[in-house]
Amino acid sequence: MSLERWNDPTEPGLTRIKICGLCEAVDIEAAEAAGADAIGLVLAEGSPRRVTETLAATLASIVSHRMATISLMVNPSADDVRTRCTPWIQLHGQEDANCVAAASAIGPVIRAVPFDDTDAIRQWDADPHVARLLIDGHRGGSGVRFDHNAFAEVAATITTPWILAGGLDPDQVAKGIEVLHPWGVDVSSGVESARGIKDPARIAAFCDAVRAAS
Repeated sequence: MSLERWNDPTEPGLTRIKICGLCEAVDIEAAEAAGADAIGLVLAEGSPRRVTETLAATLASIVSHRMATISLMVNPSADDVRTRCTPWIQLHGQEDANCVAAASAIGPVIRAVPFDDTDAIRQWDADPHVARLLIDGHRGGSGVRFDHNAFAEVAATITTPWILAGGLDPDQVAKGIEVLHPWGVDVSSGVESARGIKDPARIAAFCDAVRAAS
């Protein structure tokens, strides 16, 4: 677990681990104990893992200095982008290049893109304001895994450090790493005991599986 390792894409080492959709202090404690590199706080309306801006700020304040903290937003306003409580921001909507550039002026941007939108992958891969790409299923946040084998050819051409998401869990994340060799992996529903409820044992098992496969 290393904040420096997350922030510096050139630093060699194991596949980076991001645990997303944390809603309580105990979730953050579990992610830290398991050795995650980053945690995500969902501020998007309609998500069962959404936290208020006030709660997000409280949770961000207790995150260890050894983990990166990321705000996940969908089509945020300029004020939302500017006043976010975390250095990193993950954009999951129809944000344009101007929005991404404005967000990157404040802190690093993770741009989420569906695996089957090759044109968007190419566009954002070439955008200098995108620090990381996150490749998700067809509907972001659905927890549905896509065909990793079919994506392997496109994955091999991505030059921006990229994070694999979409339906990962402790039992099959190793296969995704083996096939696609992502810079990092992202999990949310795959480490839950019920919808929106994180399970410390599953978080630990996921992190162990990633390290074993890296």
